[in-house]
Amino acid sequence: MIFSMTGYAASPLQINNLILQLEIKSVNHRFLDVTIKTAEELKPLENQLRTLIGEKISRGKIDVKIFFKENKDNSSTLAINNQLLSQYLTLLNAVDDQLKNPQPASAAQILAVPGMLKQEEYNLEELKSGLFDGFKTLLATFAATQAAEGSKLRVFLITRLDEIAGIVTEAKPLLENIISDYRQKLRQRLLDVLGDTEANDNRLQQEFAFFCQKVDVHEELDRLSAHVAEVKDLLTKGGQIGKRLDFICQEMHREANTFGSKSVALETTSRAVDLKVLIEQIREQVQNIM
Repeated sequence: MIFSMTGYAASPLQINNLILQLEIKSVNHRFLDVTIKTAEELKPLENQLRTLIGEKISRGKIDVKIFFKENKDNSSTLAINNQLLSQYLTLLNAVDDQLKNPQPASAAQILAVPGMLKQEEYNLEELKSGLFDGFKTLLATFAATQAAEGSKLRVFLITRLDEIAGIVTEAKPLLENIISDYRQKLRQRLLDVLGDTEANDNRLQQEFAFFCQKVDVHEELDRLSAHVAEVKDLLTKGGQIGKRLDFICQEMHREANTFGSKSVALETTSRAVDLKVLIEQIREQVQNIM
């Protein structure tokens, strides 16, 4: 299986009374480049989040966002400030002792005292456990989107590789015909100039040998075939093959350039152009493979 460096996943995550929004997305990059944006309260967890990402992803520009989906203040639990309540009741009893007919304070009056009610703060350690579990689930979903995109890339690449193999197959007999036609034309020209002489035969052999050496691209075509086979093999094995594929594309482009530069006929020139177009299409898509 091959993985694209392009992927996206997002989901809400509820931990106790808190609701977080988790999001991760990526595009292609030569190396692993991670950017994490979180709520201020979650900043201490960023390094551990990076570690989790590094365990699953090797390349790509990764953007992660983790924020409270709702106002965390509205999701918190109210609690009584017991320390303040104790102090308040002590003072209230002292005042009652000074009064002849003290009026008992109501619960509403006590709760109305500034600071008597406080919002229960969440425990970062408890939040961390739930957050990491949720983030691991998000990474699994994210990997599934990368695998789905990778499968599409594989189909695209195999199609282009088959087209390249077809052009190579067509080019070999074309080359033989071009050489044969040139030999006949060269023989006729030499006959017209030198006549049917031994010098004519010697000159024919020299000129023909030079021409064959000049236009011979069998090695280039054989190497192209070998590269096509290697790329298909890598696509079958899968894994982290992006950098290797990029290198092979450079080699294929070099062979296609040589093939085009040695072309002496319109038929082979057009096929050299087709090869370059196909290889460039492959190279562009290979940039997205992890």
